[in-house]
Amino acid sequence: MATTSLKITFTLDEKDLAYFRDLFKKVKRSGARLDALRVSADVKALIDRVRKAKKVPSFVEEAMANLETLVEMLGDEDYALPAKIAHEVLAAVAYFSNPQDLVPDHVPGLGYLDDAIMIKFLEDQFQHELAGYQKFCRFREGANVLPWAEGADARLAKRLAEKRKEIRAEIARREAGGGSRTRLRDIIRW
Repeated sequence: MATTSLKITFTLDEKDLAYFRDLFKKVKRSGARLDALRVSADVKALIDRVRKAKKVPSFVEEAMANLETLVEMLGDEDYALPAKIAHEVLAAVAYFSNPQDLVPDHVPGLGYLDDAIMIKFLEDQFQHELAGYQKFCRFREGANVLPWAEGADARLAKRLAEKRKEIRAEIARREAGGGSRTRLRDIIRW
């Protein structure tokens, strides 16, 4: 039996995008009152619910993988996300711990649409940080040469610290350049 698919394209105009920007700003303002462990647990529970759901569009699954990366980045002690950025990311992902949705999650096929849109918004906001974190993770996977050798842990810690410093400088350069930033309306396409 041949697999078929249906392509649905929609455009978010400035008014639609303003809605998501406003949500982001509201969550960010409440960021000082957030419990990082609680927010992370709530977001992980959402990701788990989506993965266990019977019918979830592939664009939602892809978005959830990116949300999971943001949450992992928050808790990764090796990466040591700077406090200011960690606060911003925490405030941003807190949106997903809020049970009030534009589209209720139980609506088949579309229930996670607003969540996926918000994730795309966050990918744009934290694109440099996400790229840096992914680069750090790739480095860490191959960095521990001879882990059983004497002093391996100290050497690894030093190598990770050097790589983290290099990545932080690269992120700062990219953000200062500003020109590589994608416009949100250009990324909300699946």
